[in-house]
Amino acid sequence: MAKDFSDPRKLGFLRVIQVLCAFNVVITVALSAFLVKGNYELGFSDYLDYLNLLFNGVLFWLIWQRKAIARPFAIAYALFNIAAGSLYNVFTGEFSLPLQLAYSLLDIVLIVYFATSRRVRAQLVEPFSVEVKRRQQEADEQFFNLRSWPFWRNLIIYFCVFSVVGHWLEAGYCTFIRFGILPGTYDPTSQIWSDWLYPFCVYGVGAVACVLLFYPVKNFLMRTMKGTLAPLALSFVLNAAVCTLIELVMGLMLNQPLPDGSLPLWDYRNMFCNFMGQICLQNALAFGVIATLMTWVIYPGLETLLGRLSRDVMNVVFVVIVVGFCILFFFYCINVLIPGLGSVIASGDA
Repeated sequence: MAKDFSDPRKLGFLRVIQVLCAFNVVITVALSAFLVKGNYELGFSDYLDYLNLLFNGVLFWLIWQRKAIARPFAIAYALFNIAAGSLYNVFTGEFSLPLQLAYSLLDIVLIVYFATSRRVRAQLVEPFSVEVKRRQQEADEQFFNLRSWPFWRNLIIYFCVFSVVGHWLEAGYCTFIRFGILPGTYDPTSQIWSDWLYPFCVYGVGAVACVLLFYPVKNFLMRTMKGTLAPLALSFVLNAAVCTLIELVMGLMLNQPLPDGSLPLWDYRNMFCNFMGQICLQNALAFGVIATLMTWVIYPGLETLLGRLSRDVMNVVFVVIVVGFCILFFFYCINVLIPGLGSVIASGDA
């Protein structure tokens, strides 16, 4: 009797690949935070490793969504790694066939597995866009129900959670600036490097704005335009433009030059394609990427995940998160004094 590889609950080695992709992304980014600028120099292999993080993230998502394109993507990604590493070693005069085979072992395993596995052919069958667009669109529009308590309950949860997660994302972004992968400046004394549970409410507001503003626009574009690429590209442009306009307005209101000419909150005057030091192209693109990920991937993914939990469970989760957020807000933002300890938590001395 032939073995059935189509059971979606049994991914076999595909699950191992997913775990390895996620592990590589999390560990590499986490370890990067410990690098100190000036004490190292990024080489070709380091840039290739960081590029691989992007490939790992995409491959993880494609397998998770059972997309058929994951198979050629994985093979092309592995071939690129082998070719790039081999050519670099040839040009630097360090090429050795046995060593290159050892370095390329994981990529060779990926190529063989995705090219020959029956499980891959049975599991990765979902088309990438057109055939599933209507079905996905119907599911997405069901999430946006302004008259339902679950919608607003989840929205409050996202505000609380992303107020803290946004803090971590900013720290990660500044870390890339810190060790020279991205241009820009950062403040080594900023609170983002301590008090890791400090809630930056601006990021919670940003998450809510993505749901209330950008998500309906995304659904409208999907209904009125053919395919997925055009709505995605236009959504990215609109998201980046609106976020950048908000930053500009906030900058003109709150980030005015001091007597010495410096800008107190942020200063992009040394960045490429900036306007008055308040906005710049790099941040605009970053805003577009984050808002588009939130609108197209993270929000519908979270709604699907939370939708699997019962109403009672979600209401308990809501209470726990809101109460926990209020505790953090009072500790950090209102600077509550703890008898005998002073403002320990607020000062970050704990």
